[in-house]
Amino acid sequence: MINLHLPYVLVFVLLLFPSINYASAHEDYNSQDQTIGNYEVQVATDPEIPSANQMFKLSFRVLNHQSASNILNSLNTQTSEVDNFRMGVRIYYNDQLVGTIPVQSFKGGEWSTSYVFHESGNHIVDVDLYDVGPNGKTLTYTFNVSVLNVFGPLFQYIISAGGIGCFVILGWILVTRRRVKSKH
Repeated sequence: MINLHLPYVLVFVLLLFPSINYASAHEDYNSQDQTIGNYEVQVATDPEIPSANQMFKLSFRVLNHQSASNILNSLNTQTSEVDNFRMGVRIYYNDQLVGTIPVQSFKGGEWSTSYVFHESGNHIVDVDLYDVGPNGKTLTYTFNVSVLNVFGPLFQYIISAGGIGCFVILGWILVTRRRVKSKH
């Protein structure tokens, strides 16, 4: 009877291994968007959850929501990337300014830069989009970006080791039961 359980345990173990490789955090954790007026700014980080004192990619995308001309066409709003934009970024940690990205002009609707957060926790990223507000004013978009301590894949290793340890213990129990039954 024990021999029948062993193949099931092996099949279960083999099915478990592919899932360990795909363990990841919630998708879009640090990807956000905000719309003010006719413009939408999207922010994303790569990796999804940056680690303190590790370089990561901070990406921005600017979209233009072209308003409909009348109420009948109000559902016909078009969204497209802007052709060019001017943007500056201010980064705060515990209400203290910890970094800036100077105002620059960009062609197209997307822009990325490498950046390093030096503290773990929640950072506030203020994105200033210039010359797009009423009368050419600056619009400010505010985003939260979470940063973790440097763990790397340590969490995945701990979960994997716990699962493997569980199967080792189950195997040990099955082998011990078999020995006890054979003595009686």
